[in-house]
Amino acid sequence: MAITKIMCMKSAEHGNVAAHLKHSIAYICNEAKTENGSLVGGINCLPDFAYEQMIGTKEMFGQTGGRQGYHFIISLKQGEGTREQMYEITRQFAEEFLGGEYEGVFSVHTDKDHLHGHLVFNSVNMVTGRKYSYKKGDWKNVIQPITNRLCEEYGLSIVAAEYSKDPVNMNRKQW
Repeated sequence: MAITKIMCMKSAEHGNVAAHLKHSIAYICNEAKTENGSLVGGINCLPDFAYEQMIGTKEMFGQTGGRQGYHFIISLKQGEGTREQMYEITRQFAEEFLGGEYEGVFSVHTDKDHLHGHLVFNSVNMVTGRKYSYKKGDWKNVIQPITNRLCEEYGLSIVAAEYSKDPVNMNRKQW
């Protein structure tokens, strides 16, 4: 079953307020995890310049503080899917979820016993300048249904619709 996990990145307390965003982008683009970068892509930005573009958007709209971005992880059941399928699922998820309004970088990591895709996106909407706001129920009503639909299209297992735990505020051990 494919599950989507959500994490938000707040401002760093010292130094560069967007340090968590910068480190998250670097982590998901790590060549050792993405087959020398061949499993990395961008939505509304270029992966190599994503951080700079996101900071430019924040500065343009005066939204440099607070939440810096979000990090989604889509994990497949061990033994399910191919790298190519996971790349397409992650890319299609990013395109549908972000639309033409948020800059994001996505990748597929192949370093674990299960394939998983990452999406890091800017908290600031590049069209309106407003910040993305996760609302209670978004995971169950919006995010996981997109993942389920895409996985069904590729013949992969899905999370049951009645699954009700919202992963946003769960710690890693609970998840």
